[in-house]
Amino acid sequence: MIEILKNIIKDFHTTKLKKEVFTRDLKVPINSGKVITITGPRRSGKSMFFHSLIKELEAKSSKKKIIYINFEDDRIIKEKFKFQDILDAYSQLYPEMELSELYFFFDEIQEMEDWGKFIRRLTETVTSNIFITGSSAKMLSADIVSTLRGRSLVYHLYPLSFKEYCGFKKIDTEDLYSTKNKNLLYSTYQEFMKKGGYPETVFFNEDLRIKTLQSYTDVMLYRDIIERFDIKNIFVLKDMLRRFVANTAQTFSTNKYFNDLKSRDYKISKDKLYEYAEYFRDTFFVHQLPKYSASIAKQAQALKKTYMIDTGIISAYNFSLAQNYGFVLENLVCNELLKRDKNIFYQKNGYECDFVTTEKDEVDELIQVCYDLNDNNKKREYKGILSAAKHFNKTKGILITDMIEDEIIVDGIKISIIPAWKWMSNS
Repeated sequence: MIEILKNIIKDFHTTKLKKEVFTRDLKVPINSGKVITITGPRRSGKSMFFHSLIKELEAKSSKKKIIYINFEDDRIIKEKFKFQDILDAYSQLYPEMELSELYFFFDEIQEMEDWGKFIRRLTETVTSNIFITGSSAKMLSADIVSTLRGRSLVYHLYPLSFKEYCGFKKIDTEDLYSTKNKNLLYSTYQEFMKKGGYPETVFFNEDLRIKTLQSYTDVMLYRDIIERFDIKNIFVLKDMLRRFVANTAQTFSTNKYFNDLKSRDYKISKDKLYEYAEYFRDTFFVHQLPKYSASIAKQAQALKKTYMIDTGIISAYNFSLAQNYGFVLENLVCNELLKRDKNIFYQKNGYECDFVTTEKDEVDELIQVCYDLNDNNKKREYKGILSAAKHFNKTKGILITDMIEDEIIVDGIKISIIPAWKWMSNS
């Protein structure tokens, strides 16, 4: 493996990175003295984010001081691989270089066993200039907690936010008032809601976009779940994914789903279904939003609302649902809040408030989502905010719509009604 690793290291040093690397909104420190861990779903741009950090380092230092290894490289044979071989391969290539001056970039490191022990040894004996990515939330967090013990800073990188999507397309998100740009932002938001924010697909035509997103799903299902966890009941796993897509922005009851499978003569334990749901969360494919409660026990017992990590997946797998803009817009808002690194919950106290965000364990924002606000539904939508505002002793809330913009006061509570494109542009 040493000779193969020499080849990988040398190829990286002699290959020029793309001149233009799109800068994401996520900011991480370069010399923090901590291992920088970046997690997120596959194809969300983690490797390209690494390239942007590497270009930043290249401007200040020699590229020879940087080691970049993607552990999904087919030249790496897991059965023969040893982490020490990386250091030995580099030292044989560059015997004059000091290992303590190096920067290590390890992509998709969760593919290798015992990676945590190696990273810890690296920090203790060589350098803390280490950057790692992974597409498994649970595997990374477990190793970070058990092995790195405070030596790591964790960041999340999701598919593009609306502002980043506009940046890809060179659309101004600062001008919110000129008629021309407002119309452009609105049409772009409509496109973004349907197509999603996976970076690779931004400029794809419709057929290629759908096929690509479906291929992402296949990789996640087979490589990250079926192979890793040795899943035998593949039909149920796929059926659960279809159920998540079909019920996006709605509560998901594992007990009801178990009974549904039972009625269709599919035999599987309820515990196994809970495991399957955890696998989907672990790969970042779905996000399950808990109901807000001051009691951790009550929060754990309550049904969770399920959202897809990218709205493009919805249109790729369920075109009819993609036309139900109410659910899709709510999913879009959830994803934007995740990308803003918000702690988010939903609240139900007679009426439902779609999103409650917290900061330092205190309720911060109350957000309701209604695509088509009209005379038939506005009282219900207002009630969702008013009920939550009274419950949390708040004086204001936000109602995100497709196009309507207004500000009203109901029962002493200020409700700011904001079009989705404008709310996302103000992040």
